[in-house]
Amino acid sequence: MNGPIAAEKKRLRGEFDRLLGQKDFFDLIGRSATLRGHFESFIEEVASTISGRCLVSFIPFSTEPQVQVEREAQDEPYRVAYVRVDDWSSRSMSARLARRDLPGQWEDIEIPGGKRIFQPMDSQPRCAPEQVGVILVPGLAFGRNGSRLGRGAGFYDRYLSAHPQALRAGIAFSDQLLDALPEDPHDQRMDILLTDAGMVCMNSYGEWKKHGIMKTRAT
Repeated sequence: MNGPIAAEKKRLRGEFDRLLGQKDFFDLIGRSATLRGHFESFIEEVASTISGRCLVSFIPFSTEPQVQVEREAQDEPYRVAYVRVDDWSSRSMSARLARRDLPGQWEDIEIPGGKRIFQPMDSQPRCAPEQVGVILVPGLAFGRNGSRLGRGAGFYDRYLSAHPQALRAGIAFSDQLLDALPEDPHDQRMDILLTDAGMVCMNSYGEWKKHGIMKTRAT
């Protein structure tokens, strides 16, 4: 890893971690609701493309955008799935079919560093790579060019690299956006950013809408 890039990433992680931690609870909930509206507009736009395929989401930390992908009527055009940490040492994840509105599918675990995460149980069915249509991706910050600053563990870079055909949708508040971020060769870019201020689309988003897969990245 490039030394200056690593140092700048570390600085930015501290800056945006503080930014998220200082958010007022009611502001966070209100902006999350606005973001959810843009998410629903996005789903309406791509409903035919993602029909019957997996939309892979995540359970947010309390300081992150709170976006719920399940509808009360359970009439989503996609199959609802969430990421699961399969092995911490190898930084590997999988996508499992699970819903937050159904009991008995979840476990609460402690991860290194003392944080706790909520994730699907290992008994939940896996989404095969070819079934994954959209991956919702959290981050501390995003660049308007699709670059992403994660928390540094590399889980999402590995998972996205293993699913090149899927659309990558970064989830963030508008004040988490910069023009660009420092990047290493292994860092994976987003195709679209969904924020409380609206959508930021990269050229690759049009390719995915046209073909249903990201052909140039999958080759």
